[in-house]
Amino acid sequence: MTQKDYTFYPSKTDAPEFLTQDQIEHFNQFGFISPLPGFSAEEIGKQRKYFDQLLQQLAESPGKGDPHFGGADKKASVQYSLNCYHTKLRGIWETMYEDILLRGVRDLIGDDVVAWATHYFCKLPGDGKAVSFHQDASYWGLTPAKTVTVWLALDDTDEENGAMQFLPGSHKVGHIPWKESSEESVLNQQIEDISVFEKPFSDNLKAGEFSLHSSLLVHGSPKNQSSRRRCGLTIRYAPQDVVPLSSNYSKMSYFVSGNITAPHWQDNTPPSEYFL
Repeated sequence: MTQKDYTFYPSKTDAPEFLTQDQIEHFNQFGFISPLPGFSAEEIGKQRKYFDQLLQQLAESPGKGDPHFGGADKKASVQYSLNCYHTKLRGIWETMYEDILLRGVRDLIGDDVVAWATHYFCKLPGDGKAVSFHQDASYWGLTPAKTVTVWLALDDTDEENGAMQFLPGSHKVGHIPWKESSEESVLNQQIEDISVFEKPFSDNLKAGEFSLHSSLLVHGSPKNQSSRRRCGLTIRYAPQDVVPLSSNYSKMSYFVSGNITAPHWQDNTPPSEYFL
């Protein structure tokens, strides 16, 4: 069985088109960049309205969601169940191609970019679910661990309503041991000891802004104890030299930038439907 490479490979870009050299160095040193300017108020308003309509559909028919994140058996958590629905919903698929997002991604991983996953993380007011501290790369059958995640804020996000928290520098220590998380966590992996890392950085974003983080960076988020919703769309981007260890990844991939020639990825047929 192929061993996954958990080495962090620093970004090197001579002429970035969106990020500054200081921001790229910050990514290399700390594993993330935040906040970054993204969509206008009007544009993110359309994104929010689109998600609101999807959420309403899930409330009426929870079985249309991914059963691993809600679905028919867990109606109370159905807001997390739009996982990798870029293969089914054209509205999400279109967002993966937005140039304002891709310019930042290209500055970190190069011009040839594959998008292979998306997930809405929506914490409703008073939501009882946290996201335990974890490394994305630990979940994924990909090597090397070069995926960069865009976290696009649909709502204003801060400490009060459960903003994501990064552990700066944790992306440089390889694979970190974890244990099974509790039922009160959206995901099932939890880093055993985060006390050895720097103080968490709260990824506070205004609606329309986004952040970028390495798949090796330890991150998580607390429960939303406030009366405000906290929703963000994650999009996972990788350079073409990343190899999927299962065909399931290539079945979800799209060539969003550059000239992809790697045989282990495929440019799948775009979805046609906007709603569930």
